[in-house]
Amino acid sequence: MPTALSWEHWLEDIPTTGLTVERVADAGERQLIAAALDLNACCELSARYHITPLSLDRYRLTGELTAKIEQTCVVTLEPVAAVIADSYAATYWPEAAMPEPAAGQLDLNAAEPEPEPMVGGKIDVGRIIFESLAAAIDPFPRRPGAVFEGPLSAPTASEPESPFAVLASLKDKR
Repeated sequence: MPTALSWEHWLEDIPTTGLTVERVADAGERQLIAAALDLNACCELSARYHITPLSLDRYRLTGELTAKIEQTCVVTLEPVAAVIADSYAATYWPEAAMPEPAAGQLDLNAAEPEPEPMVGGKIDVGRIIFESLAAAIDPFPRRPGAVFEGPLSAPTASEPESPFAVLASLKDKR
């Protein structure tokens, strides 16, 4: 499944000492990210990460991302700028060694996330960075000082509370 960031590394290009990379998303990638995450704009995205070989043909990814984005305020509908800084980690296993999916509920408090598969001899770092960015975004952004005031008029004591109260008052008049 293609993502907005196709940042992949071939396994044979990763030295035994590990691979450290700094990446900056270009304008096209930032535009795809903004569209995929329903942002007004993704102004900047950079990531620094390290891929470490482990035993049994497995790899460990650790890194940090920073991004500058623009969203729409949920109260005023004006633009809201945000700076995001987040870290991420993943373990990659060969497809043949992947464990069977656990039946039942997902353990959100697990010490280690479930391993990611290495597909086609590559590690897809872009997907992990994209998902980490998506998880770090405020789902309800607000401009500083923006306050939701609610309905324009609150029901008064003379207004009925429900449609059945109106019917009850008609019955009483008979």
